[in-house]
Amino acid sequence: LMEAEEAFCCNDIANAEYLYEKALSSAREHRFIHEEALAHELAGHFFLKLNRKGTAVEHFMQAHEKYHEWGATAKCNSLFQFVNGVIGTVSSLGACTTSDVSSSPNGNLENEEKNTRKRISEWSN
Repeated sequence: LMEAEEAFCCNDIANAEYLYEKALSSAREHRFIHEEALAHELAGHFFLKLNRKGTAVEHFMQAHEKYHEWGATAKCNSLFQFVNGVIGTVSSLGACTTSDVSSSPNGNLENEEKNTRKRISEWSN
């Protein structure tokens, strides 16, 4: 993830994009939810600066889901407020509360994935 950020800072866009994906794959593979959330958030900022709004929105949505899964409600809400301020009103994203966070770390991931995809499509339109 640090290499992706460094490549982005050096304006090495193609390499940065590859390295963000590599960081996401590694975090997913090792089940580091917090690192996956951070990698999605930083990738979202990367794509937003490149004016690739659809891709940025998808990464922000995934970051929001991972922060939610991890139980980081303050970060979840902070990201929600940032995205609403920068990209526009996002009623489908919603803020997190501690009661929203499932006590099961995995919950029903299939339904969460479907809901995330639905919100991404609504959000990016």
